[in-house]
Amino acid sequence: MATKKSAKRGRQSPAMQQFFRAKQEYPDTLLFFRMGDFYELFFEDAVEAAALLDIALTTRGNDEHGVAIPMAGVPHHAATGYVSRLIGLGRRVAICEQMADPSQVKGVVPREVVRVVTPSQVVEEEALDARHPSYLAAVAGSAPQGEPFGLAVLELSTAELRATKLLGPAELLAELCRLEPRELLLPPELAELEPALGGLLSRCSTRLLPPEVPAQTRSEGPFAELLANAAQQAGPQTEDGAELDDNTVQACAMALGYAQSCQPMAQVPVQRIAPYDPSRQLVLDEAAVRNLELVQTLAGDRKGSLLQHLDSTQSPMGARLLRHRLLSPLTDLSGIRRRHDVVERFVEESTLRAGLRKHLSGVGDLERLSTRTALGVATPRDVGAIGRGLAVTKALFDELFRETQSRIDDPLLHLVPADLCEDLGKHLGQQLLDDPPAVATQGNIFRPEVDPRIAELRELSQSGKDVLLRLESRERERTGISTLKIRYTKVYGYYIEVTKAKLDAVPSEYRRKQTVASGERYTTDELEELQGKILNADERLRGLEQELFEQLRTRVAAEAPRLRRLAQALADVDVSCALADTAHRHDYLRPAMDNSLALELRDARHPIVERMVAVGQFVPNDVDLDAETQRLMVITGPNMAGKSTTMRQVALCVIMAQAGGFVPAQSAKIGLVDRIYTRVGASDNVARGQSTFMVEMRETASIMAGATKRSLVILDEIGRGTSTYDGLSIAWAVAEHLHDAIGCRAMFATHYHELCDLAESRPGVVNYNVAAKEHKEEVVFLRKLVPGGANRSYGIAVAKLAGLPPIVLARARALLESLETGQGTAHRPSRSSAKAASKPQAQLDMFAPLTPPTPSPVEATLRALDINQMTPMDALLSLSRLQGLLDSDPSS
Repeated sequence: MATKKSAKRGRQSPAMQQFFRAKQEYPDTLLFFRMGDFYELFFEDAVEAAALLDIALTTRGNDEHGVAIPMAGVPHHAATGYVSRLIGLGRRVAICEQMADPSQVKGVVPREVVRVVTPSQVVEEEALDARHPSYLAAVAGSAPQGEPFGLAVLELSTAELRATKLLGPAELLAELCRLEPRELLLPPELAELEPALGGLLSRCSTRLLPPEVPAQTRSEGPFAELLANAAQQAGPQTEDGAELDDNTVQACAMALGYAQSCQPMAQVPVQRIAPYDPSRQLVLDEAAVRNLELVQTLAGDRKGSLLQHLDSTQSPMGARLLRHRLLSPLTDLSGIRRRHDVVERFVEESTLRAGLRKHLSGVGDLERLSTRTALGVATPRDVGAIGRGLAVTKALFDELFRETQSRIDDPLLHLVPADLCEDLGKHLGQQLLDDPPAVATQGNIFRPEVDPRIAELRELSQSGKDVLLRLESRERERTGISTLKIRYTKVYGYYIEVTKAKLDAVPSEYRRKQTVASGERYTTDELEELQGKILNADERLRGLEQELFEQLRTRVAAEAPRLRRLAQALADVDVSCALADTAHRHDYLRPAMDNSLALELRDARHPIVERMVAVGQFVPNDVDLDAETQRLMVITGPNMAGKSTTMRQVALCVIMAQAGGFVPAQSAKIGLVDRIYTRVGASDNVARGQSTFMVEMRETASIMAGATKRSLVILDEIGRGTSTYDGLSIAWAVAEHLHDAIGCRAMFATHYHELCDLAESRPGVVNYNVAAKEHKEEVVFLRKLVPGGANRSYGIAVAKLAGLPPIVLARARALLESLETGQGTAHRPSRSSAKAASKPQAQLDMFAPLTPPTPSPVEATLRALDINQMTPMDALLSLSRLQGLLDSDPSS
């Protein structure tokens, strides 16, 4: 931020006065100040940018006290890359542009801030992830009053504004985690939410807005009418069942006001507010999205996620739509079936699918390109890409329609849009050259037939250059100077260059223009006459093409709504083809969907794990759940046997099916699911002061509060973070509540074998275990889900696979044998038996001697050692530990 002191330093320079005025208006940005061919940064901005971008930090003169003014700069033609890097680091950048051609202005060139680029307010291709939205989210409401929150989500690059109301902080946090916004706007009354949101949304910048901003936006400005119309819908339901209450409209005002403040030279191209209701979709909270690795793995990588596996889309629009569908599956049975109909047709018609996918790879990002034109930042290359995309789109839908017109009930017919923007595509094809430049001032944008002046000036410019070449050849021959060259610079124009060695051969009519290290530069009357013709033609041609391009861009901008509708149709085709291609390649089938409470899968597979193991090595499993009968599956078995994989694949099959795709199974019947909850793995949240057990209990509490009879609940270990009896009690009570009170379909994996007893008293509980066999103290995981509870956990065998030392494993076996023998059962420990096993200490110690009549620790451990499998180092270590046990045994 420019300080008052630094502002005082620069008042002597008119240009610096412009800088400080702009900096005062946008104080929390890095100001890119255009000066000629560079964007310059000054004072604190220069110091910060130089460090972040690793560019040179220089100075630009001194202030009135003789202190050097820090300066850093980047070339204007490369500025987008530098701005993108700063945005990626969470900074905001204000672009202060020259508003006139410096060559046409006497005195100081006028400058204005034309854009403020922020993490969410960016439209440049280089700064965006083509397959990921870049959301600005705004929240309105008052947490202490308990009223619903209003949430608005604006995607500037696609001109999409969606809004909803959420009933409490938990719903708000879940929806924000699903959306992953790049920026979040909060009013002052919700400042208390900022720390919690900051901990959850690691890639999001949170900003507190002054209270007057939303009010000003709602009462005046370009969006006042839009917001007023939305406010009239407050309370009553809209056609799609969603509501726009006052807080929702307020959130929209916040988002629109912020976006417009970042675009002072153009109106944000939002024409409508699209209400939506998250409860009308399959609800996936933050834990489910994370634990099921829908869009990224637990390590934060896209590779290995469900999205990465399914995403074979050919266009950026399709990739973004697929991501949206995975995070917002349908709960409308007819909508799901329509999507399945389309995918099924594309699975059957492989030739059609392949042809459409080939066309889709060439349509480009019509959605974001149209928004760039509406904001006035599209380049000739961008507009050319729209023209090429429309040409490909025409061919794509012609092929699709040829294959569907013979069938009135063909599910693909609804994919063909009524408007293909053919007129616009034809116009752009007639106007633009095949390869337009990236910058409008470079010229060579339009075809010669577009305007007679273009053809005339282009011919004059080209012929003048041919004359120059002939003049250069003639002068070499006339003067005998073989190295004579005619060259050009912006400062000196055209000149004849002669090296020092040939200066004595220079004719007398040559007039010296400049002396350089290598020789002299000259001009002649003929050369100056040619220069006037050529430079005038070039300059006039570039100016004419730039003027015509701005007119063309304005026309394309007016068609942006049509282009966005067409882009949405293309995205729909792309996603359906991609899901069909995945189903075809990996042998997925269409699930039977209904309104029942059943969930029947035969030979179901995990879509990701299946691809990671050798072909034919993945073991599929059957799952039968029904909220009316067999609703709670208690699954026991050893670690690493596949309990988590089996449960997760069930949840993934439901998500894939309700998103509109096929599922990895031999048969599937799925009754609609309204919510999926998961409690998987052990993790803490140090930043929020929550232990592993606290995180586990919070996630479990969320499930208990939100699950309904139509939900699917996946529980992988409950109560493992506390003492045995506390944990078992909590797990038992949670299982009972799921069965008795909620009655949902649930899968509960546990090492508490006592939970198997629930099946004796609860008719909806069924026991399963993941089979494993032990052979010569080696465990073999069969990965198969079979009826009945497991009789042991094979924990020591798994510990051996993990590489624990033999002496530790031997000691564990001895202790386990003692506990099992002394208590009569390994599954129901009592306080007296546990105390006896560890006597004389109050708590069991690894190296504590066992009380008679059990063998001594040395005896028991020695018998448990497998000498044949030990290395020399293991043997030495074991002897040392045995000696320690002997010394600690009072009976020896």
